[in-house]
Amino acid sequence: MQQPQQHPAPGAEFVADRDAARAEVERALGGYSFRDGGALLLEDALTHSVHPRDEAGGRARHQRLEFLGDAALGLAFATIFYRDDPGLDQGDLTVLRSANVSTQKLARVAVRRRLYPLLRRYNCAPQDHEVSRFTKSVEGPYSGDPIEGPRVLADIVEAIVGAVYLDSKLDLEVLQKVAKLLCEPIITKKALLEDPESMLNELGGEHREDLEIKILAWRKVANVVDDGREQAITTSGLGNGSEDEAT
Repeated sequence: MQQPQQHPAPGAEFVADRDAARAEVERALGGYSFRDGGALLLEDALTHSVHPRDEAGGRARHQRLEFLGDAALGLAFATIFYRDDPGLDQGDLTVLRSANVSTQKLARVAVRRRLYPLLRRYNCAPQDHEVSRFTKSVEGPYSGDPIEGPRVLADIVEAIVGAVYLDSKLDLEVLQKVAKLLCEPIITKKALLEDPESMLNELGGEHREDLEIKILAWRKVANVVDDGREQAITTSGLGNGSEDEAT
């Protein structure tokens, strides 16, 4: 009897056409185009595991790109926040950078950009199931009980960023642009103050708690500043009135 065909779980499909996979990544990167040699870098970034009979070393090259991409993303966000908001102190910079490169945040990026189906992988049904479960949680309504993002999803994002950084000849400006486009929405101080719920939903427990503390601190400072301004205006008004009466 013919067995019924099994369809891949949602979010865990596979794109066999590698040219199509490359085009999909470049689209997610805002149109960044890999050089001729960069195409091989990208394929390494998209190779998590292969059949034992296939070329050896693919997994090791993927892991090296993960390592580089992890550091490169940290550099990108550190310099972006340092440049764009001079009012951030060291603690603010550290918390915002860490939140944007956290496993949970990058796993959500991978789901939104549909990167997992582009990944070459072998004999990983349990992993596919885990990714599919997380994908459903990201794409569905927020349940209030977030599922932990599979590490493999964050690895894909880091490996792709590592490939871009090498392909661009370590160009920091290109790295910053790619990081901002790929990882939208970026968790910033402004975004956290304006829409804290949406931003915090991007994160896991540890980083979420750190940012909740920061939000309270930022709001406290803002209230003190606003109260000071209001008091100064009131005092100034009273002073003018007294001078007019004396005249």
